[in-house]
Amino acid sequence: MAISSGNIARRRSSIKKTVKDQSGAGRIKVGELLSKAGYITATQFETAKKEVQKNGTRMSAVLRQLEYIDENTVFNFLSRHHNYVPAVIKNEPPSPDAIKQLPYELAKQYMAFPLRMAGNTFQITMAEPSDAAAVEELQDELGKELTVCVSTEKDIVEAYKKYYGIDDEEANSFFDNLAEEAEDDLSVTQVRLPQFTAGQQTSAEIYRVVPGGQIDRDRFHSLFP
Repeated sequence: MAISSGNIARRRSSIKKTVKDQSGAGRIKVGELLSKAGYITATQFETAKKEVQKNGTRMSAVLRQLEYIDENTVFNFLSRHHNYVPAVIKNEPPSPDAIKQLPYELAKQYMAFPLRMAGNTFQITMAEPSDAAAVEELQDELGKELTVCVSTEKDIVEAYKKYYGIDDEEANSFFDNLAEEAEDDLSVTQVRLPQFTAGQQTSAEIYRVVPGGQIDRDRFHSLFP
């Protein structure tokens, strides 16, 4: 029996709606959520965002490697405040069928891990399930509706070692240190504060070190009553 394009479109729409309705996070990245909730500062978020845009690294990994958050921050935050079911993989062993459905190369691309199948619904866990665009891409790859839990990155990598058989070198590659490189990219601003007395017009110079080692100098005058 032929399946109409309308039925296919409705089915795809239904799958995507399942993901988008699961959490109020929508397409907002986890860094934005953490910043708005006060877990990180706006400056820390901007620093991490530049690293994500530069290298394509996941936001949560960058934040952790810059030591802005610890390894459990995203796990606790998303499970407590955004309705994601927390999954501790060592306490919830995956079904063999689920492992077969999600190959390792695809799993590591999304920092995801399979848990179990229930009909055409596939339960997985991710380190960053608030990235709805990534979840939708994975659904398209698998052709199944997903229910998505949240796990720590460390828990997922340990599961990769146990169930996919990756070696220690591969496992350690998930935790490469980005902190030094990211800090090198930061702009450093130094300000010489003026000395003034009441009624005195003063001036001050701001020297801003920008990437590449160039100096940007802004001169301004202020009138203090």
